[in-house]
Amino acid sequence: MTAPARRTAAEGWIPTRRRLHDGLLAVVAPLAAFSVALGGLTAWTASGAAGAPPRLEISDGRVFLPYNGNVDTAAFFRITNSGGADDRLVSVTSAAVDSAMLSRHVRHDSGAGSMSMVSSVGLPAGETLAMSASTVDVMVKVKDRRQVGDVLPFVLHFRHSDPVEALAVVVRPGG
Repeated sequence: MTAPARRTAAEGWIPTRRRLHDGLLAVVAPLAAFSVALGGLTAWTASGAAGAPPRLEISDGRVFLPYNGNVDTAAFFRITNSGGADDRLVSVTSAAVDSAMLSRHVRHDSGAGSMSMVSSVGLPAGETLAMSASTVDVMVKVKDRRQVGDVLPFVLHFRHSDPVEALAVVVRPGG
């Protein structure tokens, strides 16, 4: 008698019930995961939570009146981010000043304080930054002599949002 013929791998693939089952599982599992992820992202986007950009509002612009012939002073703004994403204030410019730099008040262990220049200031979504002499401000060198009540134009520049024009009124410190 002769031995039954056996197929080898070189002659072709033989589908078996087990191989078909394993191949189907290999396709269905990633497809199901993709469908669940796509459904979740669709619901998140439809609810308005995805991709909501920063929405910035600038108010309460003030510039301290320089005193004793000094040209160095500080400007302050209230910046509200009512949008759904964080942003950063990266610079402030004005035609009315020679220079403007972001600075932060730093309190030392001894109780003394100093100013430190910063490259940007964070604006978290849904929060307000109220600049003050004891937190963050804009150090400026005014070009001309100013009086209380003068209004200076500024442009605030952000990392993700378009620049925003704002006005700041000259006030006496503490006023």
